[in-house]
Amino acid sequence: MNSRPRSTPYAVLGMLSLAPMSGYDIRKEPETSIGYFWSESYGQIYPALKELKSRGLIRRRAGRSEGGRDRHVYEITDKGREALALWREEPPRPVTVRNELLLKLFFGRRDALAGEIEWIERLHAGQIAALRELRRIRQALMKEQRDHPSLPFWLMTVSYGEHHSRSLIRWCRETRKALLALKEATRKEHAS
Repeated sequence: MNSRPRSTPYAVLGMLSLAPMSGYDIRKEPETSIGYFWSESYGQIYPALKELKSRGLIRRRAGRSEGGRDRHVYEITDKGREALALWREEPPRPVTVRNELLLKLFFGRRDALAGEIEWIERLHAGQIAALRELRRIRQALMKEQRDHPSLPFWLMTVSYGEHHSRSLIRWCRETRKALLALKEATRKEHAS
């Protein structure tokens, strides 16, 4: 892989380090595991599988789906496990933030409120739902995976998600209150 490798192949290797999977499984599994902090599209997964296979980091074998259909199942090789371990030793890249809501708020105007209050309320509701889901994930992991050697690390990522959601919930409450105050002040200015 390159001097500063893309993360997608390593996300795929990581998923395959958990269990052999089809491309479809690799796409669906994050919804119940890493999906609250990482996402990949089909358009990223299949080229990554091809690249990993060509480098001998994974192998493909024939398999069957639960419905009895033929499918390709990928599994990580020893060389793939070594590559994943080396990648894990590298420091992570800095997080790049691209938040359209914050961009719109930044360019907002006191006398021209758009849908800001509604946007904040929607984000607030979404974060409350996310926090509930993370709590459900935590309970399921502790019940179903209590003896898994990776459980402490999985719980660290769940904790990050919980902290992030709680922080956003507080921010939404503060921001909604500030927007309502701006709206009221603007209304009073126009009334006088």
